[in-house]
Amino acid sequence: MNVDNITQERFLQAKKRITKKYPGAQTMIDPEGKYFVATANGRDINNLQIGQTMDSYNFDGEDDLYGFNAALNKISMIPHSDSVKEAWMKTEVAIKSYHIVNRNSNKFSDEKVARKMAKDFE
Repeated sequence: MNVDNITQERFLQAKKRITKKYPGAQTMIDPEGKYFVATANGRDINNLQIGQTMDSYNFDGEDDLYGFNAALNKISMIPHSDSVKEAWMKTEVAIKSYHIVNRNSNKFSDEKVARKMAKDFE
């Protein structure tokens, strides 16, 4: 993501929106030297779905790692950023994207698509 043309005002506007939704949000750095925006308790905002999947997954046994990997593979991971400004801008885009997907996901559920396809073939 190229953030060279992003003004300071635009950056502060994005930061304000993020901190309104996630009070205490802060910039953090990972072991590779890349930046990301985290919640007050240190969770990566861009990749919250990964943590939520890990927390909610019900392990049925040692062999269930394949199911766990399959669940994680369904979630896209947003890479960390080279600059602080890029991290905040990426986080704003990620929040908007998650909102759009969550709002519209019921419109494209598997059952609705299957019913539509069955109706088209009649």
